[in-house]
Amino acid sequence: MNFPKLSVVICTYNNKELVKRCLDSIFSQDYKNLEVITVDGGSTDGTLNLLKKYNVILINNKKRFPEGKGMGKDQGYKKASGKFILFIDQDNKLVKKNTITNLVKPLINNNNIFGSACPLFIDKDDSLTNRYLSYVGTDPFAIFRSLEGKLALNNIKLEDKKDYFTYTFTLMDNLCTGGNVFLYRKSALDKIDGYTQDVDVIRDLVKNGFNKLAIPKNTFTHHITTIGFLDFLKKRWKWGVHYQTKNKQNRDYSWSPTNTKDLEFHKNVIKNLILIPNTLISIKKYLESKDSAWLLHPIASFLITLEYILIYLLYR
Repeated sequence: MNFPKLSVVICTYNNKELVKRCLDSIFSQDYKNLEVITVDGGSTDGTLNLLKKYNVILINNKKRFPEGKGMGKDQGYKKASGKFILFIDQDNKLVKKNTITNLVKPLINNNNIFGSACPLFIDKDDSLTNRYLSYVGTDPFAIFRSLEGKLALNNIKLEDKKDYFTYTFTLMDNLCTGGNVFLYRKSALDKIDGYTQDVDVIRDLVKNGFNKLAIPKNTFTHHITTIGFLDFLKKRWKWGVHYQTKNKQNRDYSWSPTNTKDLEFHKNVIKNLILIPNTLISIKKYLESKDSAWLLHPIASFLITLEYILIYLLYR
């Protein structure tokens, strides 16, 4: 099989240990026809010196943020010369040496597929909180509409293509994905004038007729989301404040309900606050997986929902 050139885009900002971990996993891949573009937001901890030791194209992201029109990922997209673009967040590590190859294969085999999502790896040596978030994704509140959450709860219709699954988007399902490790066909991004933000990019692609996503089997990224439960709560608070004050304007996708008829959103809020439904889910998933990390599900969903309600009231 002929593998065309692929561009890897990584937005970096401090934490050189995680950046090194990410880069080492990329340069150990069996996919060799690639360029690596690092877009740094002004690191001050030695990350820049580290980047200069690797065969990478280095861009100075004066705007610092990775997501948004003209921000880090969009700058990387504009510099990329590959047929495919793989966006990797710096706190990710490609678990196997054939990860990139497995992400690319579905797009070579099927021109109707616009991209590939890389599932999260469950590392039994991780902290309880990080294992839990590796099951449901970085935000437990979003489990009802995120790809990771729906996969975790077996609440998604997939088509089995032997080495990978495909998912067909509709504009109605509002499925959230696009972060951590995600591969795009560059020609598809060209049609929507580049990269804005993960969820918005997916919606723009679907609106332009690109609706088929691949999810390769036995292909994983290990995401270090947090060092502990309190750190996790602090990060979600920071994200919520940033979204409510700076990041929700002029976006096609809204995490908040757009009207009183957004029943799915309101049902999720109520479910999280009354605890019982999520407690039943956590017990079921614990019995299936034998992993006590699932027991965090009701309390994590409850506390994150409270945080978001408080942020909404404080910053609306």
